[in-house]
Amino acid sequence: MPADQLFAHGPLSIAHRVSGTGPVHVLAFHGYGGSVRDFDPAVAAWGPRVTLHAFDLWFHGGSRFPPGRTVDHPLRPAEWRDLMQAYLDHQGIEQAWYAGFSLGGRMALSLLEQLPARSAGLLLFAPDGLVRNPWYRALSRYRVGRQLYHRFLHRPEGWFRVVDTVHRTGLISTKFHQFLTQHTDNPAKRQLVHDVWLSLRAIEPDPGGVVRHLRTHDLHAHLHLGRFDRVIRLPWGQAFARRDPARIHLHVHERGHLVMVPPVLEPIPAGLGWA
Repeated sequence: MPADQLFAHGPLSIAHRVSGTGPVHVLAFHGYGGSVRDFDPAVAAWGPRVTLHAFDLWFHGGSRFPPGRTVDHPLRPAEWRDLMQAYLDHQGIEQAWYAGFSLGGRMALSLLEQLPARSAGLLLFAPDGLVRNPWYRALSRYRVGRQLYHRFLHRPEGWFRVVDTVHRTGLISTKFHQFLTQHTDNPAKRQLVHDVWLSLRAIEPDPGGVVRHLRTHDLHAHLHLGRFDRVIRLPWGQAFARRDPARIHLHVHERGHLVMVPPVLEPIPAGLGWA
């Protein structure tokens, strides 16, 4: 695989890996806890038809938050836009597909909102950001919620009691309950949750705004979801697709959350005319 590189613009820098030399450019953003390696299956599946630019989100892989800046000053949508616009200019790319898996889907959706003229379309794999989560908003955007985040780093017992209680009420599924507890069962994992969720809390796309940009710029979104996914639920994707079925193409796979696998990825170039 090619070596990772660091791109800087203003106070922000982001690690990335460029694979392939094809005429179709894809900006790709991984899921929570992942890295540029999440898109290795796409590189293998899409081959020479595509140049894939995979990025490490902050606190993952080789990407670090700006020195001296804490998560109390989160990444702003305009900063995200300016960074990616500068990257496209640096690479001499007029338009690129925005692709994202899970957390990376939220980044791709936000980028489409902020930088629609440079987009060729959306490729979304079990993406976060299809609905605005009131729990996430309450915990990350307001001071009381952020205080709870800080407390859970060092005194997580209360956090586990809350998660268990919410699970018993049926507000979150057993799979999502397991997802939360598995990602917070030691100090390093809790620190990552704290840093990622708080640093990206201002990146919250408006699904209605995304659809308006798809129409205005004559773009299409391809949404790949697992029928058995209990993290990003199929009904959320169905509701999003109903906003504009002619532009939002829903692909349902007989899988759970992990939909970036060869059987899903390999048909994409032919389906999108990349072949």
